[in-house]
Amino acid sequence: MMKKVKKAIFALIGFSLLTSVFAQVSVDPNDKFYAEAQGWELRGLIKSKLPMLRPYPVATIKKILEDVIENGEEEDVEFAKTEYERIFSKPYNVYAKLGFDAKSTQNITEDSTESEKNIEGEVGVAGDVVLGEKVALGYKLGIYGETEPYENWAAYAVNKSQDSIFDATTLGSMEAYLNWNVNVQYGSSDVYGSAGLSRIGFGPFLGDGLALNETSYHSANLVFNATREKWSYTSVYESIGATRNYKTNTDWLQNDKFLAFHAIQFRPFDFLDVTYYENVVFGGTNISYLFPAPYMAIQGIGGASDNVQMGLLFEVKPAKGLLWATDFFADDLALDDIVKLNFDSKLRFGLQTGLVFVPEKSAVSRMSVDYQVIMPYVYSHWDYESSNSGVIEGTTVNRQNYMNAGINIGSSLDPNSDKVSFSARFNPAKRLTLDFTTNFIRHANSAEAFDDEDAAQYVLAKPNQYMTDGSAYMHQLFSDSSDGATNGKHVSQAWDCLGFMTSDHKMYVCQAGLGATYDLPKNRGGQFSLKLGYIFEYVKNAGVDTNVYSGLGYTSNSDGTYTFNGATYSSEEEMLAAAKTEAERQKHEWVEQLYDKVNHYFSVGVKYTY
Repeated sequence: MMKKVKKAIFALIGFSLLTSVFAQVSVDPNDKFYAEAQGWELRGLIKSKLPMLRPYPVATIKKILEDVIENGEEEDVEFAKTEYERIFSKPYNVYAKLGFDAKSTQNITEDSTESEKNIEGEVGVAGDVVLGEKVALGYKLGIYGETEPYENWAAYAVNKSQDSIFDATTLGSMEAYLNWNVNVQYGSSDVYGSAGLSRIGFGPFLGDGLALNETSYHSANLVFNATREKWSYTSVYESIGATRNYKTNTDWLQNDKFLAFHAIQFRPFDFLDVTYYENVVFGGTNISYLFPAPYMAIQGIGGASDNVQMGLLFEVKPAKGLLWATDFFADDLALDDIVKLNFDSKLRFGLQTGLVFVPEKSAVSRMSVDYQVIMPYVYSHWDYESSNSGVIEGTTVNRQNYMNAGINIGSSLDPNSDKVSFSARFNPAKRLTLDFTTNFIRHANSAEAFDDEDAAQYVLAKPNQYMTDGSAYMHQLFSDSSDGATNGKHVSQAWDCLGFMTSDHKMYVCQAGLGATYDLPKNRGGQFSLKLGYIFEYVKNAGVDTNVYSGLGYTSNSDGTYTFNGATYSSEEEMLAAAKTEAERQKHEWVEQLYDKVNHYFSVGVKYTY
């Protein structure tokens, strides 16, 4: 077994070096540079406001580093010069990574233990290249491999760092994937456009935003940005991957799904930024979403059938190095009920508020704490079999939900969840970085709170037609196949009630993690970096995020009887009563499979860069 793994790793490295694999800062919004840039802005070392969307083009990255070198303290200047050399010393950087991951799970309920192990490797060549006075190129073309699927050894609600999910090539015991990102940029540091393939991030909560989360999957995108002293405007148009209405375990994707996003930011005072943004997910190309006009109005031109959200972001800087940010992400709000002060209604929104603190001349280089809540059915949306029918099939394409290739575009949390997070970064010694993080997460599956009428409808549905796992695949409508129906039938509990944390059994997740990175001194032969990581995770009621109900289907017979679950009933009422009984049985079975567990995640890795 180990011989096969070693052969796969060496084959992966050898093949990748021959084909020149690439990656770099202007196409990677998760690079450490972006956290540093936010800190420099909060401390007043950058002359102009940062762009709202990440990653930044080469011209902006250069300008940020030049500002810090000019305005920073001695330690800031030294670090900025090191970053400048890392990013711009040459147009390519050959790299190779090798890592080992292990997960140990103790099932407390059943008193059993199991483990998962993974070997991962990646090689590539990376670069940010200036091609002209206003033209630049950033690229990442890599090959990544792993011996076990990511979901088998990853912590809860943590997205994969590589853009390598589908269409694997087998190399011995390893599955290998292309891990590529590239874009072309044109313009100055504050007004520019870019086109290419990358992840996109928005907002002050790095790697954890409600609208565009840079830990989500990459997209082909067009970006425009204008940054001014008192206002900024930005937009992105993305081509993303569509999955089915029903979540499957197979790699199955379709195209013709798009996301458009734009935001306008005002700065009435030096300490306050106010941003209004909109985003829309839709099927079929609609170039009108490229225009700087309200999406709410644009979608009405085509029948208001697209999935539109809007948001309001406040960023307050009460002191040097300190940020208080609050982001309100509105998906669907029953405004008439809000006016009547009825809050047990259709209120589909996300909210995130928290602090970021970047102290000066301290071993603690950054701290943050925030609270995030995602109401039931946020990010979820249905897609009919055709535009003029109310039919929802599990096998048809969903080009409406807020997901890219089956991965949440916004928060990594499922709907009906909330989270308190704390993180701190320490630099106790030169070239040594320590990251400490904690998360406390709650999640409830809204399907558990269905009344017996709705639960029976899910049981009577065809197999694999509806999800009831509480994820963004679980939506708010039943299919309506009656003659002339153009809309589905509402799930009463889902459509008319808030339903936040009303389920009896909630999943609680406590996580605490520590990571260490040490960069060895650089020499003519390149540079080595070492990484170690550990995460402790306790999960109470694991299994809440699985299907509560499974459809069995029924048959309407020619003699007026109904056949359901192997029995025949003389009337629809009798069959419905039997379906309620079956739903109660399935719910009881779902509760019985819940269990408590403790996970330990270990990782060790080495990276070489030339």
